[in-house]
Amino acid sequence: MTLLGKAFTVVILLLSITFMGLALAVNASHRNWRDVVLGPAGYKAQIEAYAQQNEQLQDAQQRAQSALSREQVARRTALAALQTQLDQLSDDLATRINTIQKLDEKLANLTQTDKIQAEQLQDLTDANKRLREQVSEEQKNRDELFAQTLVLQDQLSESKGVRLQLKERNDNLQAELVRFREVADHMGIDPQAPLDGAPPDRNGNVLVVTRNKGLVEVSIGQDDGLRAGHQLDVTRDDRYIGRLRVVKTEPDRAVAEIMKDYSEGFILEGDRVDTSLE
Repeated sequence: MTLLGKAFTVVILLLSITFMGLALAVNASHRNWRDVVLGPAGYKAQIEAYAQQNEQLQDAQQRAQSALSREQVARRTALAALQTQLDQLSDDLATRINTIQKLDEKLANLTQTDKIQAEQLQDLTDANKRLREQVSEEQKNRDELFAQTLVLQDQLSESKGVRLQLKERNDNLQAELVRFREVADHMGIDPQAPLDGAPPDRNGNVLVVTRNKGLVEVSIGQDDGLRAGHQLDVTRDDRYIGRLRVVKTEPDRAVAEIMKDYSEGFILEGDRVDTSLE
């Protein structure tokens, strides 16, 4: 036998062994495919179960698709409603923005007005301060006037007392005058005749007051019986003012000096003068 024949023989042996192993493996793994396909747990039952499950899944898919369609319709409806609401909110936002702009303008106007009113308030505050100062000054003046009023009331009370005294004195003088006239008539004496000692009963008015010289000019004079040295009483509305001493006489007037010791007020033009009976 040649080498090539030996090689073929070995190869055939190896292949025979291989095919035998394959045959044994096939025989070991041989199954009854009818039972596998038609058995209780075979492929046919599984296929039917899968088909039934597939039908159930298709029904579920259809129901889900219907629900999805309804949900999409509802979502589109809701989306349309939301879009409408969004449009309304956009319009409302635009309106509010416009309102805010108007409010900003109004706020600017109010700010300017507030500034003007603040300036006016400051002016009023300053004016009020000045008025308070004026009121305080007026109150002070009022208090001073009230104090002067009290003094004047005291002077008035005193003047009333002097008036009563003068009235009593006047009444006494009137009585003495009546008595004097009766005596003069009885004794044949002319009361109008001038005497060197005392002036006749005369009255007149103050014509001119020269206050810096302390002199007064009166409306009665030498023709009325006045002589230098005679004294005159000055009154105003029955109030005793003071006394004068005649220093110079003329026929219808006289000049007298103010006797400061008897002064109870300022002598004014128009005051009444009466001759002294001392």
